[in-house]
This record gives sequence, C-alpha cells and structure tokens, in this order.
Amino acid sequence: MLNRIFGQNVHTSLHVLGLCGVAVGIPLNKVVMSVSMLFLALNLLLESDFKTYWNNIKQHKIYHVILLFFLFKLLSLTWTSNFGYAIHDFRVKLPLLAITTVLAVKPIVNRTHLHLILVAFVTSTILVSFINFGMYQHWIGSRNYDDIRGMSIFSSHIRYALTVTFSIGILLHFYSFSKKYWPLISVLILWLLFYTYYSQVVSGYLTLIGVLGVFLIYKLWNTNRIIIRSIGLVFIVLSTFFSLWLFTPIEINHSDYKDLPKQTAKGAYYTNHFSAVSPVTEKPIYILVCEAELRNDWPMYSRIHFDTLDKKGQPIKSTIIRYLSSKDLTKDAEGLSNLIPGDIQAIENGEASYINTGITARLYGIKYQLNNTDNPNNHSLLERFEYWKAGAQILSDNYIFGVGVGDVDDAFKSYYKKSNTLLTEENQHRSHNMYLTVFITLGIVGLSIFTLLHIQFIRLNLTHKNLLALIFIVIMLLSFLIEDTLETQTGITFYALFLGLFFSSKQAEKID
Repeated sequence: MLNRIFGQNVHTSLHVLGLCGVAVGIPLNKVVMSVSMLFLALNLLLESDFKTYWNNIKQHKIYHVILLFFLFKLLSLTWTSNFGYAIHDFRVKLPLLAITTVLAVKPIVNRTHLHLILVAFVTSTILVSFINFGMYQHWIGSRNYDDIRGMSIFSSHIRYALTVTFSIGILLHFYSFSKKYWPLISVLILWLLFYTYYSQVVSGYLTLIGVLGVFLIYKLWNTNRIIIRSIGLVFIVLSTFFSLWLFTPIEINHSDYKDLPKQTAKGAYYTNHFSAVSPVTEKPIYILVCEAELRNDWPMYSRIHFDTLDKKGQPIKSTIIRYLSSKDLTKDAEGLSNLIPGDIQAIENGEASYINTGITARLYGIKYQLNNTDNPNNHSLLERFEYWKAGAQILSDNYIFGVGVGDVDDAFKSYYKKSNTLLTEENQHRSHNMYLTVFITLGIVGLSIFTLLHIQFIRLNLTHKNLLALIFIVIMLLSFLIEDTLETQTGITFYALFLGLFFSSKQAEKID
C-alpha cells in the first residue's frame, strides 16, 4: 500500500528499520523489542503482498520445523493440567513464532540490509557495555551493587553475555567487508573481550571459546590443515591439564596438620576444623582461627560490625576467615594486621578471596564449589547439579511425551517437596539446561523436533559457508547446556531474530 504513495521500496526500508529496532532492543530494552515487533507486523499488513508471503513460506523448510515444534507444544495441552502456566509459556515463546514468521514471509536477502541490522545490534551492545561498566565503577550514577552479576543493569547478565560474545563474532566477520576500519574494529573487539573477562559470566567464557574456535577453523580449513591440527592438539592438551586442575579433588591429609600451633602470638587459643578447603592454597580454611581476636580487632579496620553481614548479605566473619585463608594468613589479630586497605574493602564487599576479578576468580569459585559440596545454596554450579538431578528424576517418568507445556514448573515443585532437597525454597528452580527443559516438557518427540531444527540449520549454513550463522548457532547450543536460554523474552528474541535472519537458503547464499 505505502509503495504506491512513497515509492517501490518503502516497505522493505520499514522492514529493515523494524528489525534494527528489535536488534537494538535485545541488549537495551524490552519495550523497544516489543514495539519493534508490532511495527514489523503492521508493515507486513500494510504491504499486503500475501501471494509473495505464501511463496516465501513454502521455500523455508526450517520455518516448517519451527511450526511443527509449536504445533506439538499446542498438542501437549491435551495432557497438561496447568493451563495458566501454559498460557504464560506460550506468551514468553511468542517472539520465536512472530519474528521467524516475519522473516519467513519477508526475508532479508540484501547484504547491506543485513549489515545495517548487525551494526545496530553491535552498537547497542557496546553502548550498554559502556554504561554497565561505568556504573559498576561508579563513574556514572549512584547504583549500589552486591555482586558483579548486577553489572548488567538492562537485562540478565547471562543473556547479555551472549550478546557480547556474538557481537565479537560479528566484528570478526566485518573484517572481511570493512578492512579500512580494522583499527576501530580491533579496539571494539578488545573492549568486548575485556568486558567478557571482567564480568565473570561462565556462559560468556564458554560461548567465547565457541566463537573463536569456529572462526579459526572456518578461516584455516581450506588453507592449512596442519595449523588446524596443531591448534586442535594444543587445545586438547590445555583442556586436559585444565580439567585435571579443576576437577581433581583436593585431598587433605590430617597428619600434615598435627603440629599446628595451639596459641596465637598474643596467647589466645586457636580452633581448627577440616570441613572446608581453600581452592587457592589447597589447605583447610578453618584452621588457625581465633574468633575472639578477630572480633576484638576487626573494628580497627572496618565500620561493618563483626556480627553483621557484608555487602553480599553473607556473615562477614565467615568472609574474613575465608579471605585470610586465601592469603594463607592466620585468622587472628596478626593475620588482620597483614591486610591492606584494598583487602578490607574487598571483604566488606563480600569477596571471600583476594583473587576476585576476571576469569581466574570465577574458576577458583567453581573449584571451591566442587570441593565443598555440603551446602549447594547460593553456589550456582552446585545448585545446577541439584536442578539436573531433579530434571532427570522427573524425566524418568515422562520421557516419551513429557509432562506438557503447562506442568513443568509444577513437576519441579512437586519433586522438591517430596525429595527433602538441600535447596532452600528460594533456590528451588527449574533445570537450567534448555535441552533438559524441552525433554521434560515435550518428551523424546519434542526433543527430536528441537534437535532436527538445529541440525537443519547447521547443514544449511555449512552448505552455504555462512560463518556468521555458524557462530550464532554454536553460541546458542553451548548456552543451552547450562541455561534455560529460551525461557525469557530477551533470550527468545535474540534466538528468534538471528535464527530467522539466517534460516533462508536464498538469504544464506548472499550475505557472506
């Protein structure tokens, strides 16, 4: 309709504008995402080229699999009981159907248009990263933080980590088309690499490895197989040593500590317990502890009372002991005297180790959890172990068709109620694994459709050598391992937008 008034390509321009709006909104704002999706739908209705829409839909086999997946979800209503939650689930998943439909009926086939959408996405991601980091460092604003995860202020830190790593992939892709801008692209990549390192999000680290791996293999595959094999061998060796370091249990030999001093330098008595181990020193945390001296001397260093909580809401006396242990200091007046002002501030902020920034801190945190498993609460990895155990038990009784789209939440609540789980009520969540969630919801049938969707997508983009699409899908598949990525509006919109942009064979031939 508007073509007759404003010119032949007005609807295409508005289509690209709407998709840019969705791309900007993913890291920035849910309202922008929602308004942009409505804008896209209205533009299609005004264009009203239904014959072309139908012909386009018939060509897109991956879209047919998406429709099949939604139809099976609808069918699962016949064996689900909680229709209220089912409606909620369909509402959350609606962007997947809406955006992929929009892109099926009117795909982006022009490289320039695709690059505009990608630039909008990367620009929004980088802008948000500057705001997040600036506020966390208190250069702007006055927001208080109790955890580095709060650094992502516009969306979940996990979802935002995926947008950052995909932005790195997009910038690497742009080297092929914008070589004159390589200094700017290089600076932006370095910034996003630093942001990923600093943010301590495991999903970010995992998907970044995926991005760099796919990029290197793609670029070197037809040039030098020896280099690829060498890189692969180095990766295997490093991964082996890393896995041994991370997963080998720390063994405590009590005989090594039989001659511990009985008293502090001031004559007070120590207590020694061997219930927990430090991943940094690989020694027991609660040895050479003199709580009386810590209580007496702590007010000399901090205004936070010894019997209250640190800024993360943890008992600060436990944080003091763990921090001193990480520095291999005695937990007494002498140990406190060896701390510098930066150490005191870190303890007040709830840091339990002097290694508290970047990937090293995150890895030591994981190693601590693996070696101190008595209480899973507030330990993300141990909590996931409990979620996966719950999911496996639920699945064992519903593995063919699942519990249905409405009963997943109820199934987990019922399991936790019956199992005498160690998780406190506020930490009793769902599986945090997208494959397991789909399996529990729709059984082996639904998981097969879900798997087919991604196999078809990978085959299509391998055929057309679409590097960016392969980077995207590797990010998503890796994130599915440790997160319910598609259970939030931001996650499902991110997935739907780029899945839709890359699933057309016609489009895949032209963008790379």
